[in-house]
Amino acid sequence: MKKVFVTFGLIFLLIPIANTVNAQFAIGASYEVRSEDPKNGFGFRMEKGFLEGVPLLDLGLRAHFSYFNETNELSLDDQSISTEIDVYDYGLALLGGVKLGLVKPYVGLGVGNQQFKFDPEEVVGDESSFYWNGFGGAEITLLPLFNPFIEYRIAHLTSADDIDIDNISRLAIGFNLRF
Repeated sequence: MKKVFVTFGLIFLLIPIANTVNAQFAIGASYEVRSEDPKNGFGFRMEKGFLEGVPLLDLGLRAHFSYFNETNELSLDDQSISTEIDVYDYGLALLGGVKLGLVKPYVGLGVGNQQFKFDPEEVVGDESSFYWNGFGGAEITLLPLFNPFIEYRIAHLTSADDIDIDNISRLAIGFNLRF
């Protein structure tokens, strides 16, 4: 009988926490590390939840933007060439998660565009590529407003002619503000 009370007590504690974090809108920021150059960047995201009345389930739509930058320098004998590489990444995704008390694991699928800009001193290059992506992660509810997260995303570029990258993986660590 004691096990039954403990079990129902834990369920009773977890469900109110999940319901208080039933926010409809979120904005977030992240530090991101990619598998390809440029490797380090920053991200911004906005999420809008829908079907909030479904218990334990969290469905939403996300718009995201990321910026990566790196300067490469090549030196041969007495000459050096400096190259600036910028990558702008933006897209939309559908995501679904399960509210398990303080932790919310989630997965999602999306599409987007990645803009590569090269500036090797005198030659300027520009390449745009459509992609699809899949991702998974977990968000932790420390406070009802502030939610840190970790996410792994893999993207497949479909139209990069001059760039030979098949899949780009990315690890993002950041936080969401939910209201």
